[in-house]
Amino acid sequence: MSVLSIYGGDVTAGDADGDLITNERKLALKGLRGNPVTKIYALRTLGTSTPALVVKMDIIGPQKEWFTISLDGAKWSNHLDVAYIKGENVLFFIKCNVPEDADYGNNLANFLVLDYFGGV
Repeated sequence: MSVLSIYGGDVTAGDADGDLITNERKLALKGLRGNPVTKIYALRTLGTSTPALVVKMDIIGPQKEWFTISLDGAKWSNHLDVAYIKGENVLFFIKCNVPEDADYGNNLANFLVLDYFGGV
């Protein structure tokens, strides 16, 4: 069975480094008003886990327009597809741009959600 994990900190494409953030299919997104902030993360399957296939990444929530994701840091969207992820880092970027005049409201209700198929 596939277990896809999200890693942060110092992550390198094709490597198996970084700090484990979550093994869940959902990552809470937070931000502050002001200048846009871009962070780099990595996706990879755990140790002997089978590869994850047809990985879909979506940003959901009441302020989802504050967040975008990218595989290359150039093309940004609220949705990404990755065909295949195994035990090596696949890097992705999350950009947060909370407007100066934004009412924070419930900004903890914004998430990056993963959906994928995995072997058994």
